[in-house]
Amino acid sequence: MRNFYFSSTPAQTPLLVALFLTLILSLFVMLAAYGKLRDKRNNIMHLSIFVLVLIVLSGLADAFSKMTKGLAYRTWLPLPMWLLWGITLAADLLLIWDMAKLHRLGKQTLSRDSVKQALDMLPSGICYFTPSGSVKLCNRQMDTLFRTISQSDLQTVAGLQDALSDCNACSGVIQLSPQRQTCLFPDGKAWRYRKTEVKASDGTLYTEAIFSDVTELYHKNLELKAQIKRLKAISLELKWLSDNALILTREKEVLAAKTKLHDDMGAGLIAIRHILNHNQTEEAANAIELFSRAVSAIKYDNDYSQGHSELDRFLQDARTIGIQVNLSGELPEQEKLRGVMILAMRECLTNSVRHVGSTALYITVEKTGGSISMQITNDGRSPETEIVPKDGLFNLYRHILDCGGTMEIQSKPVFVLTVVFPGTKESMK
Repeated sequence: MRNFYFSSTPAQTPLLVALFLTLILSLFVMLAAYGKLRDKRNNIMHLSIFVLVLIVLSGLADAFSKMTKGLAYRTWLPLPMWLLWGITLAADLLLIWDMAKLHRLGKQTLSRDSVKQALDMLPSGICYFTPSGSVKLCNRQMDTLFRTISQSDLQTVAGLQDALSDCNACSGVIQLSPQRQTCLFPDGKAWRYRKTEVKASDGTLYTEAIFSDVTELYHKNLELKAQIKRLKAISLELKWLSDNALILTREKEVLAAKTKLHDDMGAGLIAIRHILNHNQTEEAANAIELFSRAVSAIKYDNDYSQGHSELDRFLQDARTIGIQVNLSGELPEQEKLRGVMILAMRECLTNSVRHVGSTALYITVEKTGGSISMQITNDGRSPETEIVPKDGLFNLYRHILDCGGTMEIQSKPVFVLTVVFPGTKESMK
C-alpha cells in the first residue's frame, strides 16, 4: 500500500479526520482522568498518546495543505497508510478502554455532587464551617431550620450562635432547654443542637454543627412527667389511706377491748347474782373484783378527753383496757417522729392484749448523740414462734422507713420492739 504522500486526496482526508478525532478524544480522556487515576503510568500514557497524535496530525496536515496548493513539502513520515490507520485505531481502542474504566471508577467513587446529594438526604441538619467561621458545606435541612429561626441565609457559625440565643424573640421558636440547646419549632418538632470540632486528613480543624430531631423523645418526656405527676398523686392518696387504715385498726382494737370489758362486766353481774343466791362467799369476792375492774375501765372511758395530746389519749386508752404503761424518757418534739412512736406504742398495746395477755407495757426512750431510740416490751407470755411483720407491724415499719428510721423485732426470750431514728435533719421534719 502506498504511503500518505502518494495516496489520493479521498484516501488522505478520512485519515486526517480520524487523527483529529483521536486527538480530541485523547485530550478529553486526559482531562477526565486528571486526579482520579492514581497510577502515574496511565497519566504518562495518555499524555504520550496526545503528543504522538498531535505530532503525526501536524506533520500530515502540513504536507496535505502544501500538496493541495502545489507547493513543495517534506516527506518526513513516509509510513504506509495501513500503519497510520493501525496507529489511529489502536489509540482509539486504548482511549475507549480507559473511558470505560473511568466510568466504572466514577460509580464507585464519591464525587462532590454525590456527597452534597447524600448530605441533603439526611434527616438531620448538618453544616461544616471553615476555621475562619464561614460555611464550607451545608445540607438542605440545616438551611431550612436556620431560615425558620432567623429568616435569613446561614453564612457564619457566629450568626448561627446568635440566632439560637435570640430564637425566643423571633419566629415562634421556643428554647426548651438552654443547657441542652433544645428548641421547639412552630411545626411541633423538637430539635437538639450540638457543635463539635472535626479534623480533616490534612490536619485542618472544621466546626461541625448538627440539629438532631428529638421530637419523639420530647413527647415521651412529656408523657413521663405526666405519669410522674399522677404517681405522686396516687402515692399521696395511698399514704392517706394507709394512715387512716392505722387509725381505723387502732380504733377497732380499742373498741374490741372495750366490748370485751363490757361483756366481762355483764358476766360478772350474772356470776354475782348466781353466787349470792347460793351463798358462795369466796367466788363472790372474785366476781366482785372482776366486776370492779370492768367498772373502772368504763369509768376511764367516760373520762376520755378530746382535747388532750396523742400521748395522753394513748395512756387513757391503755388505762381503759386495764394495761399499765411504764414510760421512761421523753418523746421527741418533732411532730412526725412523735406520731410514729405513738403508733408503735399503740400497735404493741393492742398486740399485747390480744396475743400474750399482758397487764403492763414497758417503754424506754433514749437520746444518744443525735439519734433517738425506743424499746417496747411487756409482761405477757413469750411468743411461741418468730414474729414476722405483717398487717399492723408491716404498716408501722413502712412509716418508720419514711422517716429514715429502722425497726427491729426480738421474739426470744421476750418480745422487744426497737425503733431507732438517726439524727439527720430530713428524718426530723
